[in-house]
Amino acid sequence: MSEQDQGATQPSTTTPEPTTSQTDTTGGGAAQPRSKWRARLRVAGLFMLVFLVLGAVGVGGAEYYTGTPNFCGTCHVMDPYYESWAADVHATKLGVRCVDCHYAPGERHTFKAKFKGLSQAVSYFSGRSGGSRPRAHVNDDSCLTSSCHGDGVFRETEIKIGEPRKEVREIAGQEVEIDREPTVVYQHGVHLDVDGKLEENERAIRDVAARLKRALPGEGFELVEAASKSVAPAKERQTAMLAIVAQLGASAQQADAMELMRLEHIKVRLDQLSGITCAACHTYNEAGNSHFKVNQSSCFTCHFTNQEFNRDSGECLKCHEPPSRMIAVHGAPADSDGLRNAGASSTGMMDHRDIVARGIDCASCHLDVVQGDAVVSARECAHCHDQDRFTKDFEARTTETVAEYHRTHVAAQSAQCGDCHRAINHRLIDPVMVASSAAFLEPVLENCQHCHPNHHREQVELLKGTGGHGVDHPMPNAMFGSRMNCRGCHAKSGEDFKGDPLVQATEATCVACHSDDYRDLFRQWIDEIKTYTDETEAAIGRVESRMAELTEAGKSLPRNINDVISDAKFNLHLVRTGNGVHNKHYAMQLLDLSLRNLDQAMITMSEP
Repeated sequence: MSEQDQGATQPSTTTPEPTTSQTDTTGGGAAQPRSKWRARLRVAGLFMLVFLVLGAVGVGGAEYYTGTPNFCGTCHVMDPYYESWAADVHATKLGVRCVDCHYAPGERHTFKAKFKGLSQAVSYFSGRSGGSRPRAHVNDDSCLTSSCHGDGVFRETEIKIGEPRKEVREIAGQEVEIDREPTVVYQHGVHLDVDGKLEENERAIRDVAARLKRALPGEGFELVEAASKSVAPAKERQTAMLAIVAQLGASAQQADAMELMRLEHIKVRLDQLSGITCAACHTYNEAGNSHFKVNQSSCFTCHFTNQEFNRDSGECLKCHEPPSRMIAVHGAPADSDGLRNAGASSTGMMDHRDIVARGIDCASCHLDVVQGDAVVSARECAHCHDQDRFTKDFEARTTETVAEYHRTHVAAQSAQCGDCHRAINHRLIDPVMVASSAAFLEPVLENCQHCHPNHHREQVELLKGTGGHGVDHPMPNAMFGSRMNCRGCHAKSGEDFKGDPLVQATEATCVACHSDDYRDLFRQWIDEIKTYTDETEAAIGRVESRMAELTEAGKSLPRNINDVISDAKFNLHLVRTGNGVHNKHYAMQLLDLSLRNLDQAMITMSEP
């Protein structure tokens, strides 16, 4: 085979050049997908950037818009609040927005604030809103920022409460118009700077309590301490404390006991002030001409609740300045023909500053200015607390319990006085109506104790079977077992010695519940009690005569004779004044004991 033929038959070792079609289906095919993914990523990135920009703009715009008062005004339930804000000086002159107050500084952009807003949005779209709105609270920090009231100038500023006004008074039978200026000056610092006062009060409580504990060891001090923390009205507290002091025979400690009670109640007031918030006094103004105003009912609640008139927090001159001008109070007395001289010279004039200087109690003329009370009942608690565990100890509450109530509800939850307390009015009866207004004398007529202190004390003590000397355990009237009170027996209309109406008790009320036999029993009781009182009186006379004889003869008297006489006279007075029929068995026990002691005294003094 020739070399040419061999070359033709041997395989070629030269690599052939790739064709164009081969290039398109190998290396070029791998590059094309990568290029497409890059393009897609660029497009996605661009869309993401646009989305983020638009989202940021949207969120920023929403954040701005929802922070404007106009947004708050878009909800119909917010109309009155928006309108009152629009009329308020904070909006018209200062440009304060809703969010500037209703979010505490630094709170607006927190997750907590956003979730609050989200919950309101969910309520709106779920249909649960519309009839009411979430209750708004303004944190004190919002008021005290550097751009608002943070400089503290408001603490020392004296503010006149009220506006100058015209008042019509009836002078000498004629209506006369006079000018009245505000007499109340308010200062925030007096109400806010209480730490020093609280420390002084607590120190005074410790000092008085220590004296009482030394004088009344054990159970005696515990009784006084418990009574001092009672939250009953002032008169009830005082009566209860005096009864305890008398029961303990501790008249020397009466002043300290009353002072301890006074200090405990001052402490409650100071504790309340230490936790007070701006919103406790500055509340929404329903009139709409400003966004909020001072709710003066809150002032009256704090100053007058369970407080004796013109004492401690209710003292008139703590808030009022005496009028600095002469005041026309009445005309000249009528002459013999019943005519009055209406001339200016006959008009009676008065200067309050002179009245104050002479120490005349404001109650003499102004007892009508406090109307109503602000007591709290378990019913108010039940509006929020529907479980018995919250109110089971309500009736046993003390000043310490009340202080805890205020810490929990006012300081921590921004509750307002009116949420729990009834309203107290503090105003003068229209002067021109004083003579014809029953309301003017009503506070006095309703408080019998003012003119008749301890009225019916003896009757009450006999009914309870307490108060007498010598019987060391209570002997209550048996009818208490049937829960019968005074009206069970006092049912017959009659008259007293002045001819005024009086509801009497007769044997007919005994017969009505028991039988005719009780008609005779009632009379028998009266006769027995009269016999014993007469015998006791006679025995006292005999003992006193014998004492006089011994004294005249220069002989000594038994050591306890004066106590025997004193106890017998006390028991006799109790039974006679209180009418022993109110508790026949207790009355007879007291008189019988007194007679035995008097007889024994006579025997002792008759010995040679």
